[in-house]
Amino acid sequence: MRRLVSASLFLLGLPFLVSALAGAGPDPLRAQNETAAVVVDSIAATVNDEAIPESEVRKAMAVSALRPEPGESREAFRSRVLEALIDQHLQYQDALRFDLAIPDAAQVEAAMKSLRERLEKEGRDPAAEFASAGLTPEEVRSSVQRQLLVQRYLRERFRPIAFADEERAKQEYETRYVPGRRAAGLPVEPFDTVAEQMRARSQQRAFDEEVGKWIQELRQKARIAVYRIPEPPLVGRTPILLSTVPPRPTATPAR
Repeated sequence: MRRLVSASLFLLGLPFLVSALAGAGPDPLRAQNETAAVVVDSIAATVNDEAIPESEVRKAMAVSALRPEPGESREAFRSRVLEALIDQHLQYQDALRFDLAIPDAAQVEAAMKSLRERLEKEGRDPAAEFASAGLTPEEVRSSVQRQLLVQRYLRERFRPIAFADEERAKQEYETRYVPGRRAAGLPVEPFDTVAEQMRARSQQRAFDEEVGKWIQELRQKARIAVYRIPEPPLVGRTPILLSTVPPRPTATPAR
């Protein structure tokens, strides 16, 4: 299974800042967050006939919590960010099927504070980063609201089945905690001492796995097309289709 960008990405990290989803249909946040029209230079991908513009990818590359890995080329990093954006669009589209309450102002402000603190911890100035990525304050807030909406959806859908029990906690301890501590040359605490931590870690791991399965299912059913964008992007130039992922046909029961 491809590694899901951690299911906690919406919960604390807020790794992605995305512009309004073009043509997303009924959007409970759009009426509250109407901003100036965004000029789309090129299409990076489409998800169920909704465009992810190249400008959205550039913004995510600039201010997302995903950072280039050592030796990773810019194109490889861009592809990794685009794949994560595709997942995020799929999650948001699915969340919109449910009548979820819009996050209140206090929740949004707390998430905005967390985002600013993360950027500052990385040695980056939040206002400068947003401006250099072409993000207005309204777009940042709108993106955070969307991510909080998806956070609530994930929590309500998957937390009940990602329960923590003693067996999972002990498995976490024996297969991950103990080997990890020994490899790092650190003392291994008795299970009873770290039991609560192991329960929390095993629950988060189960949660991530369930969300990962769900993302795979969404991708199998989705219409996804990824395009190659000429460099530098030229207005009016037609992007070249690299790949498409059509929805998997539903099997007809044998009669």
